Amino acid sequence: MPEIIKAEYRIVTPMFIGDAEQKATGISPASIKGALRFWWRALNWGRFRKEASSDQKALQVLHQQEGDLFGSAAEKNPRQSRFAVRVKADNIPAPKDDWPKSQSDSGYLGMGLWQSGKKEKGNFQAARQYLSEGINFTVEIIIHPSLSKDSVQSLKDTIVIFGLLGGLGSRTRRAFGSVALLTLDQNSCRLDSVQCYKDAVIDVLAHYDLPDTALPYTAFSKNSVIKINPEGQSTARNAHANLGALFKRHRGQPSGLRGPGKRVFGMPYSGGGKKEKDARRASPLFMHIHQIKEKYHAVTTSFPAVFHYDKALEKVDYHLVSSFSDNFKEVPIHED
Repeated sequence: MPEIIKAEYRIVTPMFIGDAEQKATGISPASIKGALRFWWRALNWGRFRKEASSDQKALQVLHQQEGDLFGSAAEKNPRQSRFAVRVKADNIPAPKDDWPKSQSDSGYLGMGLWQSGKKEKGNFQAARQYLSEGINFTVEIIIHPSLSKDSVQSLKDTIVIFGLLGGLGSRTRRAFGSVALLTLDQNSCRLDSVQCYKDAVIDVLAHYDLPDTALPYTAFSKNSVIKINPEGQSTARNAHANLGALFKRHRGQPSGLRGPGKRVFGMPYSGGGKKEKDARRASPLFMHIHQIKEKYHAVTTSFPAVFHYDKALEKVDYHLVSSFSDNFKEVPIHED
């Protein structure tokens, strides 16, 4: 019998996940594998870089091992994944499309999710559907016998960190579709306090090398900053709205931040120049809502890395990213 890793998750904030027709019909194995691939890369960069003579060499080894584990469609060396994914979710209610509202604080974090435009003008966009918060789903990872124990453990760590900081669907970096790990191989992963949450994050990252050099992509390093709001809210949507209001005061119209200063939060952006308008750079700021007992807490993670390979766009102030949540409590992920 193959080894099976079984993880149960809960959707904490509405999840804008869609099929080929953008209908929120369920959670696919492909979406789970894509999320795990991202967090595996984030966890493992330090290990590959430590053993390589340069970033380029480390990236080559990383891509090789990533392809061995997750599979690769590369023409020269296509490979099958060393594990299969099954997703089980019973009694998923009908999807909704009534949140967030355009002028709300949560709406500030989710521009483009609501209905806009007019059919007669040819710019109509229907509201995106979402799966409601509170839905539990189970992920089963069926391990190929050839996978090493170290690789299996790394996969388990990825499953955990995904369930502490991550999410699924559109706008996950803005805390839509946040998920929380409930059980792993029938062991409870429910958290009783903010300190338990911090300890859980620290416990995973303690087994990984965190470099203090510039990173070529989004990954954990000694410069990463993880913070959690010690003040929980009664509902996930309230926690999300509070996070949106805080971000709006820091980056939006009420703030004094203008022009190139906004670049660090991702491109393109309103108020940028022609280069910023044409460029693409995902935000290095990840937002997440986590349930701890009966309360919902906002979490932010800043991932400093090489911002852009165009010299005219590479200069940014990463302090603007981490300082946005100065009133939160930092998770000490490394020793000074």
